[in-house]
Amino acid sequence: MRLTTRNLVIAVCYAFLHGVFVIKAENIMLAKPSEVSETYWNADFANDGNNNPGSTPARTWPNENPYWQGDLQGNFTIHNISVTSDVSYSFGSELGSAYVEVRADGNSGCPDDDIFICGQCPEVVGTGETFTFTCSHPRPVRFVKVWRNLTGELVVSEVVVQGTPVATRVTMYSKEPNIKVSTPMTSLAVTSAADCSSRCYANKSCLSFSYHPTTDPNCLLATNPEDAAGAVGWSKYTIDECSSYNTCE
Repeated sequence: MRLTTRNLVIAVCYAFLHGVFVIKAENIMLAKPSEVSETYWNADFANDGNNNPGSTPARTWPNENPYWQGDLQGNFTIHNISVTSDVSYSFGSELGSAYVEVRADGNSGCPDDDIFICGQCPEVVGTGETFTFTCSHPRPVRFVKVWRNLTGELVVSEVVVQGTPVATRVTMYSKEPNIKVSTPMTSLAVTSAADCSSRCYANKSCLSFSYHPTTDPNCLLATNPEDAAGAVGWSKYTIDECSSYNTCE
């Protein structure tokens, strides 16, 4: 058969539909540095790309709040995180109720370590189950953590992360205790100073914010960093204008 233009188009379409040109999303956690709270089986077993029956999972000794953590070695906007329970032995249940979180690298210039919970695995988990979480944190992150809020083991066969690299500079904050912004543009109820800073980061007009651990609302976003007054228990954070709208790293 002579290869006409029409036949070529059909062949290309056929190949595309059968996955020849489909590019699998890159696993940005593959072979990156990782650790567990107390090593029973190595942490890197959970990001070695081997999720087949017979593979060894990452496993901790029984301890308080057991965890696995991976370092992406750069700043990324995370899209999805998939975690798979033990596929080879009888430890699938040791992923039950595990949290999946991301965070930025802590820096003394940040108001707090920026932690974002992407989701939680079901309480009851069987062998070789995979759970995928969409993780739309407004700030780029570097670390992915899987952990359980209990005393016991954590066993995880594989952690797969999809995301996009982000070129950032450091956002530095100057902190003034017992001061708050006087005329906030927005007042919010948040869980931490880091959460308040994330809201400020996401709002391009925000140049300063104040946080209080017990009031409601406890997060005040402001456009004018000079507009402030004394207030016991509050802390005022001003973004260094040279690093505005970039994440802590």
